[in-house]
Amino acid sequence: MALHRAFSFPLSHIEEDERIPPLAVSKNDAAKLRSCEAFQIIRGLLVDKDVVEFCSQHFHDSRQDKEAWLLQRDITYALIVPVLEIYRHATQVANALLGNRHIFDLELVFRGEARGAFSWLQCFVYDEEDWCLTRGCPGCVVSYALQAEPTIRMILVACRLSESLAQHRSTSHLPMFKFWSQAMKKALDEDPFWGPKLWKDFEARAQTLEKGIEDLVRQCIELAPMAVDAASSQDSPPASPRSGFLMSAKPLLPPSQEQQKNWIPMIVAGCWTTLLADAAEARREAAAASSP
Repeated sequence: MALHRAFSFPLSHIEEDERIPPLAVSKNDAAKLRSCEAFQIIRGLLVDKDVVEFCSQHFHDSRQDKEAWLLQRDITYALIVPVLEIYRHATQVANALLGNRHIFDLELVFRGEARGAFSWLQCFVYDEEDWCLTRGCPGCVVSYALQAEPTIRMILVACRLSESLAQHRSTSHLPMFKFWSQAMKKALDEDPFWGPKLWKDFEARAQTLEKGIEDLVRQCIELAPMAVDAASSQDSPPASPRSGFLMSAKPLLPPSQEQQKNWIPMIVAGCWTTLLADAAEARREAAAASSP
């Protein structure tokens, strides 16, 4: 059963603390993000997508705190997008193979730990759609990440997947968020509700989900040729992925350990390629709409 922090009224000292950004970003890490063109493009995409509005709780925060909320909101979005993209693609593979089956039958395409990971992601995305899309007040989006174990697990898994990029020189232009898991640990350790004793449990759950996601990626690659064939034979095939980094991959049977190590960085980098392509397309559409 997932742990959730319960709110009371009037505000407790815990909730009062949530008026201050709970996660710390060092000047050095902030400078690296400012100099990362890919991250700045994503920040621009979020600004263009939504009008930034702070709720009454965060509206009167200082300018410095509001900038911190926005930065942490954007880090959260950039981190979880690859995980959501993996889930989105796995859903498309399952849809292609099962046809017009009930949405909660899609997990039957996968087996073992991959099925467990897919089911967890499916339930999480269904329950937390607004948070996954970082809708609403940036301060509330960031604070909400620390409200329940599932959102904490999602962030930690995203951090672990992001850290895999550091192993490849070809991804040096992408933002690195190695510091974020440590910021999460510090915030949770200092939180009066969670405290320092739960960190090992958080990490263990994140590691289990990460392992399931890795197996989900492997099974998607193996199932890709059958999914393409099934989709092409349907009268109304499901929409193809925005990027073909999984669907176009050749099945690796049996995969070597070295190949499996390279899958996750490849997928995460592919997700970022998709995100940057979407941002470029959004800018082109905006420019076309504003031109006379």
